[in-house]
Amino acid sequence: PEPEDHTVGRFKGSFKIYRITEEQQQVEEPVLMFSNLPSNASQDVIVRIYVIAAINLTPLDYGGTVDPFLWCSIGKQKFDESAYYQTKKINPEFGKMFEARCSLPRDSQCIIKVYDHDLIGANDLIGQTTIDLEDRFLSWKRANCGLSKQFIVDKDDKDVWRDHLKPIAILKRVCVLRGWSQPVFKGKGTTLRCYVNGSEYKLKYFESTKKEKDGKLGSDEHRLALYVLHELGAVPEHFESRTLFNDDCPGIPQGKLHLWVDIFPYDRNLPPPIDIRPRQTEPFVLRLIVWNTHDVILADENIMGEKMSDIFVKIYMEGLEKYNQETDVHFRSLTGEGNFNWRMCYDFDYLKPEQKVVSFQRKNFFSLDKEEEKLEPILHVQVYDYDTFSSNDLIGWCYLSLVNLPPPTKTSKECKLDIFDTPTKDRISIFDKKKIRGFWPVFDDSMGEKELTGKVDLEIEILTGEEAEEKPAGQGRNSPNQYPTLDPPNRPMTSFNFLFNPLKIFKILIWDKMKWKILTGFIILLVIVLLGLFIYTSPQAFTDAVYAKVFGTSSG
Repeated sequence: PEPEDHTVGRFKGSFKIYRITEEQQQVEEPVLMFSNLPSNASQDVIVRIYVIAAINLTPLDYGGTVDPFLWCSIGKQKFDESAYYQTKKINPEFGKMFEARCSLPRDSQCIIKVYDHDLIGANDLIGQTTIDLEDRFLSWKRANCGLSKQFIVDKDDKDVWRDHLKPIAILKRVCVLRGWSQPVFKGKGTTLRCYVNGSEYKLKYFESTKKEKDGKLGSDEHRLALYVLHELGAVPEHFESRTLFNDDCPGIPQGKLHLWVDIFPYDRNLPPPIDIRPRQTEPFVLRLIVWNTHDVILADENIMGEKMSDIFVKIYMEGLEKYNQETDVHFRSLTGEGNFNWRMCYDFDYLKPEQKVVSFQRKNFFSLDKEEEKLEPILHVQVYDYDTFSSNDLIGWCYLSLVNLPPPTKTSKECKLDIFDTPTKDRISIFDKKKIRGFWPVFDDSMGEKELTGKVDLEIEILTGEEAEEKPAGQGRNSPNQYPTLDPPNRPMTSFNFLFNPLKIFKILIWDKMKWKILTGFIILLVIVLLGLFIYTSPQAFTDAVYAKVFGTSSG
């Protein structure tokens, strides 16, 4: 059995041996360390631990993944986040804030652990880190709350000052801890100066006089005091990268935690906590209308030897090919033109700050949980030749980024491959433009070089989830067929499926083109048949006529 822990306390201090000569011993005592220590009386504080993310966690599951969650203890209070584990992430974003009231120096340690969640059996510890709260709270470098770069007093600003003390009060406290005299301010405006421990600091050295004063900033004295604190080495706003360790693998890092710590006296007016929850996705609906195709390469031949294609368009979003949508088929296009008037609708969740589409999918049949995946907002547009008895032939394709969209051309004649070389500054974000229509080329680069194989007349529209509910629209030309209403395409008579219309294909492909030859051949054949019958029956008829004249009766 493991030995019992009989620890009753911890010693925190420093030992120093002074070399003292006999002359020094008779004249003066040596300067002692820690001569300006703060009071060691118990003090109630509020501790806030902001855990942003973990980096490069050691994978413990099959397949090189991990299902991480946080566990935190601050003094006697414990926080178990096992119910909020994340699936298969070695770089999870936690966005968690733990707040606890504790007493220093009694509750001086904060322990943060990262576990791997297991459905069966106990959860596995990945690693942990320990934070000394007392050191931070008593340090003359003011490590209990990082200093902002600017003293912003506008409460509506996201970077508003969040410390319970203002810069001048903090500077005075630092001077006390370091055994210095109190700071002295002289002058006003650009001549404002601050004297600290014999050094002079001028406001004009830190701020350009050419810039207008920002109305969100505080007074000149507080701003100068803040600059002085940074010059003296006070801890600025930052997040820490703390290494995780596990006793089962001593000395071997198990990943890192990105976090920061705020500690405030409990008897102060506490600033509100900062919301660091992971960015939330927004629901969007992408609506596409495939109006037409032009100049599509003709991939097949009909029985008359004419070039033709059975054209349809397939579109899907990057990483979501299984949710692809297709138009109906424009059969027997003899000119490369296809008419569709076909609507496609895609619902997706979008992370605006990162410009990513967020998808939750099961990677395989045996996956119990859906995994989050961040995808580029890219449309894959593909033009196919439909084949009844074999796989469809891919004629051409293109990729359209919804946030970096090359502007389309207004006419088919202007549509060329060079639109994909449009400079970035001239490209379009559909999330800003909302709606656009025009021609985009499709190409075939299977042989190494891009070959123009067609043009697609496409309309792209983006709507928020609320806008889509207010303006419903069906897939294809289905109900509700609105915004806009799509009429059936005006296709030529040659566009049909021959399997379901054999007489029609005979009429269009044979009769309409060879009807005079067929009629002429039929008449000639009829004349030949009649002539043959005449020749076959004429000898018998001639004999019967002669016999009747001579003998007065029939030969039969």
